[in-house]
Amino acid sequence: MPHASPPSPPLPPELEAVRARYPEIYAIVSPPRCCSTALARVFWEHPKIAYYCHEPFEVTYYRDASLDDVARQLLEPLALAKISCRLAASTAEALLVKEMPYQVGACFPLLTSLATAPLVFLLRDPRLNVASRIKKKLEVGDSPFFPLEETGWELLRRQVDECDRSSIPYVIVHSADVRNRPLAVLPELFGRLGLEFDERLISWQACEDVEIDNLGGDHSHLYRSVLASTGLRPETAEPPPVEDFPTEGGLREHLVRCLEIYEELSSSPARIVPSPFAG
Repeated sequence: MPHASPPSPPLPPELEAVRARYPEIYAIVSPPRCCSTALARVFWEHPKIAYYCHEPFEVTYYRDASLDDVARQLLEPLALAKISCRLAASTAEALLVKEMPYQVGACFPLLTSLATAPLVFLLRDPRLNVASRIKKKLEVGDSPFFPLEETGWELLRRQVDECDRSSIPYVIVHSADVRNRPLAVLPELFGRLGLEFDERLISWQACEDVEIDNLGGDHSHLYRSVLASTGLRPETAEPPPVEDFPTEGGLREHLVRCLEIYEELSSSPARIVPSPFAG
């Protein structure tokens, strides 16, 4: 069962309707390109989770939108009954929210106040997630150089620290464990969230026609692979050497710090480590 959460602080009026709308709200927070949408896709299949809101704070970061816009997205989420046949006859009303550290930013306490179960922090080797982000930038003709806060790692560290200071329950999982040994980590993850786990959750029907980007299609290319998938795919990529990353803008030096944070969080007692005898 999930740990008891401390009393939720007052929410801005814009978000009070969100708290009132859903009996349970689950949240995943992850740096970009850490396979967080694939993990969310597992949750889409759960019969207790009826709705999904993809990065609602994205518009505050990229478009300087207001909390009214965030609330609107949370109140108009993707209805999962349109995608998962397991939800066809369900009376579920729970919401899953996925976010990135730099997008939620200063609004992180609002997200923790909305969540009714331990937050899920997802990790991936920073060399892989940064290399993937550079690749995706180049795919659409964007500059491969971006603000260093958008790697997500330093803010993720601060957000985990904030949870520790405020006694906010959370759990840490590694994307390679989720993808390569799902049956060794997902049952415990779901159990900590107070959800039953079923092996059928790790496979699904492709849904290429679903749109989850909030920026008018600017980021649609980031989700094509997972939306076209039919289940979790193993992590086979090898992390490139740090020396392969550019020094421009301090990226290589920053990546070294990201790796330090990654190692610290990977060894956290809050991380679910797969048993060698499971899955």
